[in-house]
Amino acid sequence: MLLKGIGISPGKVVGRVRRLMELASNYSRSYLNSEEEKEKELARLEEAFNQAKEQLTSLIDKTKREIGLQEAKIFEAHLLLLSDPALGEKIRTKIKLERKNAVWAVSEATEEIAQEFASLEDEYFRERAVDIRDIGRRLIECLGNRSEEVSEVAANTIIVAKELTPSQTASFSRRTVAGIITEKGGPTSHTAVVARALGVPAVSGVTNLLDLVKDGDLVLIDGDEGVIHLNPDVELIKNVETREETTKEEKRRIRKVLAKAVTVDGHEIEIAANLRNFEEAELALEYGAEGVGLFRTEFLYMNRQEPPGEEEQFLIYRDVLLALKDKPVIVRTLDIGGDKLLPYLNQDKEDNPFLGLRGIRLCLKYKELFKTQLKALLRASSYGNLKLMFPMVTTLEEIRQAKTLLEEARDELRAAGIEASKNIPIGIMIEVPAAALMADILAREVDFFSIGTNDLTQYTLAVDRDNEKVATLYEPYHPAVLKLIYQVIEAAHRQGKWVGLCGELGGDSLAAPLLVGLGLDEISMSPVFIPEMKEKIMGLSYEKGRELVQRLLELPDAKEVREELVK
Repeated sequence: MLLKGIGISPGKVVGRVRRLMELASNYSRSYLNSEEEKEKELARLEEAFNQAKEQLTSLIDKTKREIGLQEAKIFEAHLLLLSDPALGEKIRTKIKLERKNAVWAVSEATEEIAQEFASLEDEYFRERAVDIRDIGRRLIECLGNRSEEVSEVAANTIIVAKELTPSQTASFSRRTVAGIITEKGGPTSHTAVVARALGVPAVSGVTNLLDLVKDGDLVLIDGDEGVIHLNPDVELIKNVETREETTKEEKRRIRKVLAKAVTVDGHEIEIAANLRNFEEAELALEYGAEGVGLFRTEFLYMNRQEPPGEEEQFLIYRDVLLALKDKPVIVRTLDIGGDKLLPYLNQDKEDNPFLGLRGIRLCLKYKELFKTQLKALLRASSYGNLKLMFPMVTTLEEIRQAKTLLEEARDELRAAGIEASKNIPIGIMIEVPAAALMADILAREVDFFSIGTNDLTQYTLAVDRDNEKVATLYEPYHPAVLKLIYQVIEAAHRQGKWVGLCGELGGDSLAAPLLVGLGLDEISMSPVFIPEMKEKIMGLSYEKGRELVQRLLELPDAKEVREELVK
């Protein structure tokens, strides 16, 4: 039987199934009937927090020794979240005011926070829900509710679970755990990061997995293709055991990763990575990124009760720049609003937040918040090849105001005796049709453009892609969207400015001939898509791509565009 999923850690392996069941949710839930009971539960909670912090400190040390420094940062982040007063206060409130016992309060509070993350549009933030649940699971276990552990297992064991937390994955021994299969989880999850660092092949997204396999079943995991062979035949097993097929695929992947994306007629396109945090920097390099086309900074501001300070931000930006060495890193300044609200800004609820105070509009309203970020970036600029990018720009005046604040931030640093790089390239996101149509004017004020196809598609077609009633109308291949992208690139090139693209379209291999033909200078995508996109581009002709684009721009709808690209 062949089961399909998503490959989140490469490699092929054969082993026997060991099912790992979830932490039982039927633990004791009871209301507290007296102040004495509340105090007792609060004391238990405090002890659980202390114990959980001790465990994480030990796990950080163990991960540094046995797995890697970057993977240890995952659990350093867990420790920071665990130390966040807001989390403790949320749980204590449920004990004090709602009279719920400690286990119930922890479960409910952490799940509420996890659901907030899970409901967000961005895949990276959705994946952070697992980290929150991991912290909740640890606290619940410290309160005396133990989950099933993988202790004495035979060699070549394949762990099968609904979902695994990063802590669980880090606890696995490479001597016994040969592979991982889960129903939930994606390639950007911290569980996937740890699995890759361990060198353990893993596949996620296998529907109804626990109903299809039982302990002891023989399975073959193909983490490269994202498939599972249940009870594989002898020939398949032989191929894996000899590792001939695996070695051949790995060599091919390495060749793709190390090569530049140059078409058959000599046209080169820079392939960069979209990053959401420092931990993905190493992954980007592993997959062959030639730089960072989009480093999102909003994650620094979320799930906290006060904004990040200048020093905290400086250290993160510095570390990313150092990790990428001399490769370009485009940092997008704070892009918040829409579906992401910050409690410490006391933002009013908007009837139509995606057309409201978001992106550069919010930064220009909260100038001190913006300048704190700009100062941190200016300080970090001397550690690498930094480029700044302002999001959600609509008007020329917004660019000028943002640049004025950048100079004010530079002056404040200079007054404090801190010098910053004077020649940081400044760019803007092209996400709004107005900006696309005014690209020739805006290009005179900046050094580069980066086209955000997700929002540009949404705003051009007047479609909320998260609204299931109209989601089918969200179509990045719509000729109207393609014409705007084409106009932006042509306008920028006339001004001698380069153009990148960093939306989801950039990681779609079907779009490769289109992206080449449009004349983009850079394409940025999730790191896992880089090898395939490079290989696709290396088999294309730039001149034929230019001809293709002219034909596509004349087509009446997205369906015909896709059909032409499939040809």
